[in-house]
Formats: sequence, C-alpha cells, structure tokens
Amino acid sequence: MKLLYFPLIFSCMLAILSCSKDLGNYNYKDINELDIKGVLTNYMVRTGLDTLHINPTITATEEQSGSDRYEYLWILKTGSLTFDTISRERNLSYPILLNPVPYDLFYRVMDKVTGVTWTANTKITVSTAYSRGLLIMGENESGFAEAEMLSMLSDTLHIKGILSKSGLPSLREPISLVHTAGDASYIRLWAMTKTGSYFLDRATMTATTANNLGRFLFTSDEIDPQTVHPVVIAPQVRTAAGAVGSTLYRALVTVGGDVFSSVPLIMGGDFYNNPINRVASAPDVRIPAAPYLLYPIGSMSSIMWYDTRNQRFLNHTSIGVSTSSTPLTDGVNDVFPWNQPVGRTLVYAENTRNTDGGSTNGNSFAIMKDTDNTSHIYKFYANGTNPAKRAAYKVKAIATDFDKASLYAFSSNRTVVFYAVGKTLYAYDYNPGFEKIYTFPELGDAEVTMVKFDTQMDHVVNSLYIATYDTASKGTLRRFRVGTNPNVVELSLQDNSTWTDMIKIKDINWRAIN
Repeated sequence: MKLLYFPLIFSCMLAILSCSKDLGNYNYKDINELDIKGVLTNYMVRTGLDTLHINPTITATEEQSGSDRYEYLWILKTGSLTFDTISRERNLSYPILLNPVPYDLFYRVMDKVTGVTWTANTKITVSTAYSRGLLIMGENESGFAEAEMLSMLSDTLHIKGILSKSGLPSLREPISLVHTAGDASYIRLWAMTKTGSYFLDRATMTATTANNLGRFLFTSDEIDPQTVHPVVIAPQVRTAAGAVGSTLYRALVTVGGDVFSSVPLIMGGDFYNNPINRVASAPDVRIPAAPYLLYPIGSMSSIMWYDTRNQRFLNHTSIGVSTSSTPLTDGVNDVFPWNQPVGRTLVYAENTRNTDGGSTNGNSFAIMKDTDNTSHIYKFYANGTNPAKRAAYKVKAIATDFDKASLYAFSSNRTVVFYAVGKTLYAYDYNPGFEKIYTFPELGDAEVTMVKFDTQMDHVVNSLYIATYDTASKGTLRRFRVGTNPNVVELSLQDNSTWTDMIKIKDINWRAIN
C-alpha cells in the first residue's frame, strides 16, 4: 500500500516547484518608440501628370544618434500578391506612371538598433487627367473638329488638342464628346462628328478608325457603313458621381437616321441588332429619324424619336426585344398632336429635369415650326407606353428671331427658353399671359456658339453654360446662374467659372469616372 503514495507525493512536489517565484536575472528597459504623422489616409493623383510627395514627421522617444539609425521603405501593392519597393528615402517623391486604379501604399521605418519596424499605411487613387471634368467638342481655327477638356480633379487643368492627337484623321462638323458611364463593362467614350464617330481609349484618349459602331452591329438589314456613325447616345449622365438613367438599356441615333437600342447585359456587351426606326406594319421600311432621343433623364426605360419623313413622334418601349416602334394616337382635345399637321416640322428637342405635371424623372421639350414661321413649344413626359402631353405654347411675336435661332436651351426650373442668333443671346419667358423677352448685352460682341443648361452635375442650381468665340480671344466658356425671381430673367456669372483660350465650342458633357 505504501508504494501507491510515491507517485502522488512526486506530483505534488512538481506542482509546488512550478508555482515558485522565477528568480532569473532579467533586465527590462524601454525601447525607442516612433510616432509617424503626416501620412494621409488617401491621395488622389493623375497618372502621367502628378508626382506624389509625402514628407512624414517622425518623433522618437529616444534622442537620435544619427540619420543612419533608421531604414525606410515605401512599398506599393501593385496586385493581389505583388509588391514593389518604390523608394528607400525618408520622404517620398514619386512620379505617377501607374494604371488608373486604386493602390495600397505601405511606409516602413525600421530602427536598426532595436530591430523594430514602425508603419504608416495609406491608399493612392490613381486616375488619368481625363477621369473627371468637362468634355468639350468644337472646332479649331482651321475648321476641323477638335476636343478639349477641363479636367477637374484636385484642381482645374485645361487639356488641349485631344482629337488632333488621338490618331484619328481630321474630322469636320463636330457634334459631341460623350462618356456613356453606366456599367463598367460597357462604358464608351464617343467623339461624334457628322463625318465620322469613333470611341476613344478612356485612359489615353487615342483611337483608330477601327473604333467604330460597325464592330458592334449584327443586323440583317443592308446599311451603308458610311452612315453608321452615332450622333446621339442615351442615357446621359445625370449626377456628378456619374450615375445614368439606366444601366440596363442603351440607345443611339446614327448620322444616317437609324435608331438602335440594346440591353448590353443580355447581348453580352455593347452590341446592337436591327434598328428600330420602323413600324410593325411595314417591317422592311426604315424611317429616317431626327438626331434626338427623348426620354426622362432620371430613369430611361423607353425612348421616343421623331420621324422626319411623316412628321410624327414614335415610341419604342420594348428595348432589346422589339425591332419596331409604335405610332402614337392623338385625341380631339389634346394640347398638341404627336402627328403633325401639314407643314409643321421639328426644329429642336431636348430632355430636361423639369417635373411639371408629375413628371418625376424629367419632361422633354420640342420646338416645332409651321410654314409661316410660327413656332410652337411642346412639353411632354416621354415615359412608358402612353407618353403624357403636358402643355403647348405658341411662341409670341415678341420673341425676336426665334425662328432664326441656331441654338436653344430650356430651363428645367422656369418657363424660360434661351436662344441665340449670331452674337445675340435671348431669353424668352413663355409663361402664358406673362410672356417676356430679354437680351444680354453684357456677354459682349462675340458669336454665341453654345448655350446649355446643366442637367448632369447639379440641375437644381439652374446653371447655364454659355460659349462664345471671336478670332482675337478665341473661345470662352462661362457658367452663369439663372435667377429665381419670376418677374425677370437675370444671369449671374459664377466665381471661378470663366475659361478662355478655347476652341469654338459646340457642346460640353460631364465625365465623372474613368
């Protein structure tokens, strides 16, 4: 029995010894600690233009014994598993020649005395000079199409000669430079002219004539390739962040008057089949369309277009499904007709953010003209299977040269349309019973080449962009705010919103993303 106690006694002795105080000879002391400041959480830079400068402030708890005590590393994460040491200096000065994507950047400071490494991390958002700002299309001094940009990232940069440096041949009759935005897989940047339209590389703004719409058409119709150049594309950008009225649908009109619509997600890309400018009762007859697509800017699920052969508006609701459009019917007491009386033709059409009559996503406007030069304004909601007619206005005789204008722009927030005839800018208030006409001599003696309301960045502000041109000072672009006093139309030039030494501007559009 005594033998049974020995293992128990031995175990107890081990337990007692293990709990005894450790009397080893240890010498604890504080180590040098570093506090790194001056490294922001994120940096916005432009590839090919900017140099990233970061000058950290490093505070040590021990007095430094020399500049060689520390080792510095700036490490850039270039991929999911790839890293690149871009500098071994305390301060970073790094020319940005990176692809326009986000990166992680790690700053490492190693104390060679203690062997301890201290860190500060940040992110770099790399964009191109072209990633955000106003896209500008117009003519150069030789009369050829040219594109410029007011790049608006950390500051405003005027970029010239985009089209002439793109690699494309010289083009004429400029229309627009448009970034489609939408789903990243289907984004295009189109340079559109009446002599050819091509999509550009969004990072380098270069292209070849192979970058044309024909690559994306799969039709059974025989269409002249020379006419397959888009002149208008929908939907447009509707917010400063680059949102569009639909990421599902896309539509366009070509210089030949064909209208194409598509659902890129279903088509597997930005592809199009047979044009929809026809009616079901005559499927073999393509009807020429005016260069306008009418739809609510806030949400596009259908489109309207204008038949220049039969002088009527048509509706297309089955985007991506049907290859025909629907004629619209008129009621006896309607405020205006979809099917125009003899002699009345379309002059101009525009989508706005106007919500009169409950048009939540924006009314459209059209200017019509009779053979006797009487003009009419139609306001309607181009939405769904039954577009709603909101109002019609006969333009009064006080609207000087309204029928002779080459430029028009409808305010979304007031019953006012601006129009230009040569060097004179007019504003016509068409509010029934209170019609008035205004001119703006303060603009000077230069030709007015563009008038356009902002419906893309901040439509609530009621900003009006006006472009002028004369041979001495070249192109000038100014942003005005239209006043809200219903008794008068006033323009207020906005601060830091005048740009000079530009091309002869025909159109501007907002680009928010790469």
